[in-house]
Amino acid sequence: MKNLAFLGLFFLAILGISTLSYAQSPADSAKVVSVEKFQKLSSKKKNILIDVRTPEEMQEGHLEGALNINFLSDGFENEIKQLDKAKTYLLYCRTGKRTAKAGAAMKEAGFKKVIMLDGGITAWKEQGKPIEE
Repeated sequence: MKNLAFLGLFFLAILGISTLSYAQSPADSAKVVSVEKFQKLSSKKKNILIDVRTPEEMQEGHLEGALNINFLSDGFENEIKQLDKAKTYLLYCRTGKRTAKAGAAMKEAGFKKVIMLDGGITAWKEQGKPIEE
């Protein structure tokens, strides 16, 4: 009986440890917001808008005032290291896949305020929001 109780406690301890190691707090990941919320946030001058697509994709149309930091370039990590980690960054790409990876890289690099556009510029256009060409 003691062995069974010990075994039960052992499994509970393992379960607790594995749950803790896989749990991710909201502070560890970039926040994903709707097109409407992203538009409101991008209108604030203090927030920095970043298009993580290639320069060629950005030339096809981008959000007004966006900087281009190409996530697919070898220099992405060096470019983000030049940014002020205390500021708020709004990221977008075409559909959101690269944005998720770029946002994770920025959070890992120590950025506290990283916000991503749900659905990328594709969702932005689908809702009739303005773009610059």
